[in-house]
Amino acid sequence: MIDIVGKKWAICVVTFLGRHGALRFGPIQRSLPGVSPATLTSTLRALEREALVRRVRVAKDLRSPHAYELTDAGATLYRSLLPLANWLRRA
Repeated sequence: MIDIVGKKWAICVVTFLGRHGALRFGPIQRSLPGVSPATLTSTLRALEREALVRRVRVAKDLRSPHAYELTDAGATLYRSLLPLANWLRRA
């Protein structure tokens, strides 16, 4: 678990989904300048394997009919990261 959440993009994804709720791949990628599509895909899959993120259906007629959202465990992790994020903003 530490190997997963200790990675830069994993924390960024968890934080972004915690703030904004369920989102499709494109908006997540646009919100994280510098992350490649392959890296974001790998990060999302790793977070799914650890049951921190899940895919949810958003529509049948879209090319990509699913979005990503935090699980209960992911939401707990997000709330745990908030004090650290606030500390970093002040530093």
